[in-house]
Amino acid sequence: MSEVEATLREIREELREIRLLYKELIERLIPVEEPLSDEKEAIESSDETVGEEELLKALD
Repeated sequence: MSEVEATLREIREELREIRLLYKELIERLIPVEEPLSDEKEAIESSDETVGEEELLKALD
């Protein structure tokens, strides 16, 4: 194995470790929560896009 290949292999291993550490840090800082039933319903439902005219009426 050449020196370049060995260096690249080390870099890949270090990047894997960094990604795992970053993932653990993010999971601790931002806990993953399951959406509530009404939130799930809102996510899954398809809504119509409102036009500019209707939006302006609602804002008046």
